[in-house]
Amino acid sequence: MGVSTASFVTTMVIGVVVTVVVGVLLRRIGRDFLAEVYGDRSISTSLNYLLVTLYYLFALGLLTLVAGADLGLAGVQLIVVRIGIFLLVLGGVYGGAVLALERARSRRREEDLEDGFRRPR
Repeated sequence: MGVSTASFVTTMVIGVVVTVVVGVLLRRIGRDFLAEVYGDRSISTSLNYLLVTLYYLFALGLLTLVAGADLGLAGVQLIVVRIGIFLLVLGGVYGGAVLALERARSRRREEDLEDGFRRPR
């Protein structure tokens, strides 16, 4: 049983739309987090572009693998299962990215607090 062109294209279209929407959210959240962490606008913008580019590469690569998978299902059920697998993994990737941003922000806050205690008054 091969993968039908219609189910492949449908999975790809839905997956690309979801990927772009989540990527835009990640870019906005990342920009705010990194601006707070680094303060320097150019550094935080550059790091944010790197993060978002990595996200897009990973997500689109994952999407192509999931869209081409033959899961032994047919029709709408195949598309729904593929999108479900994609969303679960994508949610994990998004959560990991936000967690990494939060850790960087927390680390920076702790460093600033320690520097405040170390400075002579």
